[in-house]
Amino acid sequence: MVTILMAAYNGERYISEQIESILQQTYTDWKLIIQDDCSTDKTVSILLKYQQKYPQKIKLIERKEPSGSAKHNFFSMFKYANSDYVMTCDQDDIWLPDKIQITQKEMHRLEAVHGIKKAILVHTDLKVVDSDLNEIEESLFKRQKLDNRKDKVHNLLVQNIVTGCTMLVNRALLNKVNDLPKDVIMHDWWLAIIASAFGAIGFVNQSTVLYRQHGSNEVGSKNIRSVWYNLGRFLDPISSKQSLRSTYRQAQSFLEMYGEMLTPECMELVREYSSIPLYGKVRRIETIFRYGFWKASFIRRCGQILFC
Repeated sequence: MVTILMAAYNGERYISEQIESILQQTYTDWKLIIQDDCSTDKTVSILLKYQQKYPQKIKLIERKEPSGSAKHNFFSMFKYANSDYVMTCDQDDIWLPDKIQITQKEMHRLEAVHGIKKAILVHTDLKVVDSDLNEIEESLFKRQKLDNRKDKVHNLLVQNIVTGCTMLVNRALLNKVNDLPKDVIMHDWWLAIIASAFGAIGFVNQSTVLYRQHGSNEVGSKNIRSVWYNLGRFLDPISSKQSLRSTYRQAQSFLEMYGEMLTPECMELVREYSSIPLYGKVRRIETIFRYGFWKASFIRRCGQILFC
């Protein structure tokens, strides 16, 4: 059984298409739990109709107070998942028919290698589309110059490569998810660090989601190959410094929550990364070089050196 967790908020325009794509999955042993975060449009009425039509497959939870963000909405839903496997789902994408089947196959392969008691996360590529599902880019990884091999702790402390709407996690990983620290940047990033530290991450080099870009979510897949986009970020020291500092704080939260369970090598990595803002400029740069705390692209690495 796979539990699919969908965070919903004012999603009336696209949420039906997303649900229909889940209903058309080739893998059928799933349950969809949707938590509405106090929507003010017709989202709840749409979801109630689906729950009534598919009572064995779809469950709606209505929050009485807003969670405040997508990450808080998702984290508050994990307690409702009692299956061995869990996926997270956005409200405005389209799942390709074999999405669950493909990721489950990779999950079972990794569990056969590492054992079911190891925390395991599987993720895939995505196809970027516009609001009408016209293709923008066949691969999000190519669009953002991401490298799926950069899934070790020292990589993930600096930059996330896991997109939550493609993610499948096992029970061993969920059992390690405790209370949400205030400095967690996003749920998928946090789970990826946990999986890398305590288990394994698997990647399927295939798009399983049509990742819809529209007015309210376009930041998620900015084309970082664009010279002007990169230059704009490069020339914005305040934003760059804030972005880096948020990763240091997240690393510190990880150290505080899991430090005693980490291997000495992993603990050293997390401690050193979280300590970068405490060092002088020269030692900051030395630490980045020594431990390989690098972002993916050359221009982003230049930004790290300038603004660390």
